[in-house]
Amino acid sequence: MKFGTLTHITNLDDCDKKFKRLKDLGFEACQLVYKPDVYTQEAAKIIRESADKYGIDISAQFAGFKDTETIWYDIRYAYKTLGVGAPSYRMERIKYIKSAIDFASWAGIEDIVIHAGFIPNDLMSEDYANMLVAVETLARYCKTKNMNLLLETGTEAPIVLLSLINDLDSDNVYINFDPANILMYGYGNPVDALCVFGKYVRNMHGKDGMLPIDPHRVGKETPVGKGMVDFPKVFQKFKELGYDRYVVIEREIEEGEDRQRDILNARDYLKSLC
Repeated sequence: MKFGTLTHITNLDDCDKKFKRLKDLGFEACQLVYKPDVYTQEAAKIIRESADKYGIDISAQFAGFKDTETIWYDIRYAYKTLGVGAPSYRMERIKYIKSAIDFASWAGIEDIVIHAGFIPNDLMSEDYANMLVAVETLARYCKTKNMNLLLETGTEAPIVLLSLINDLDSDNVYINFDPANILMYGYGNPVDALCVFGKYVRNMHGKDGMLPIDPHRVGKETPVGKGMVDFPKVFQKFKELGYDRYVVIEREIEEGEDRQRDILNARDYLKSLC
């Protein structure tokens, strides 16, 4: 497996510094987080050349949304504001993600990761149909670029995510497995989830967390090894599935010494399980 981190680029002048730091810390890969107002071929060239210079494999682009309307941690409002399932933002976000797909294609990145949003349990509902159309639209656009669309886990029951993938008329939709999110949103157990949709996992986040104790709030994120994700069983299941691609460490706290320490400790611990 190749180990990496989420790498946020907000200023193209920082590319060399960001990728050199990854190399100096002993990482081989990353997921790129880059959300400009406008994606350009020039930016794609700069980022690709910088990553290649330091031998960093950009495993995927994590395509966020340019707007700041998502309410992440209060689940009551997240239903209405998260992802391409949110009616008020759906078309604007699809348009922006399509531009991210163009950018990734220019940069030679094969995979795009998105938070699709909450997928309804009722597979006969209008909301489910709308989600299906939105994801299908993006998957087909990825297909025109010979790319894959990866759906981040967490905001749905594992069996519902499997249903969505099976209902799509696309063969390029996969999963970005975030074991912590599955727990933190209260939808299941990561090991059980791999039994349901494991064959579709194409990338993963090395992240840990706790089950929610407030029905309106997402569970707490923790350093890897300090939460409720059973990583030994997760990695044992990976071995059974033959997964040997990427482990991208994610730690959602402010940049600094604590974050770097947690990321390096997570990498060393997860490597010991491979």
